[in-house]
Amino acid sequence: MEMPEITPAHEELKALIGDWAGVEELAASAWAPTATAKATATYRGALDGFAVVEEYTQTREDGSTFLGHNVFTVDPATQETLWYGFDSYGFPPEPGRGEWREGTLHLEKRTPRGVARHRLTPDNDVLTHEIDVKMGDAAEFGPFLRARYTRTH
Repeated sequence: MEMPEITPAHEELKALIGDWAGVEELAASAWAPTATAKATATYRGALDGFAVVEEYTQTREDGSTFLGHNVFTVDPATQETLWYGFDSYGFPPEPGRGEWREGTLHLEKRTPRGVARHRLTPDNDVLTHEIDVKMGDAAEFGPFLRARYTRTH
């Protein structure tokens, strides 16, 4: 059995590493109304370069919080980026799958609740995160989150 090796797909994940803080615009969902939130995210390299781990905290205007612990890695068989997200809503994680295209990590996550498409774009000291969702039997994707974070030093 051949052991996995660090690949260019692993190296691309390093663009996320750092401490980030910013503002998020959230559409209404089954879990919360339309809101603006502040968020922080810390991405760290882990497992000798095979993963990047994120600790995320979102604080909404009403003071409520949403927490996430996310693990990004690479499927050695397909070279797809995998994203496993654990959060304070408590749903079991389903992996998101995707790839980097022109500096943006595109991930799609399918769950029993629907489909979410994430786009993470690190650009020097700015990280944008956009999420579009298609919930239940909806025919179209709609915006769910638009966020802009800046690197904190």
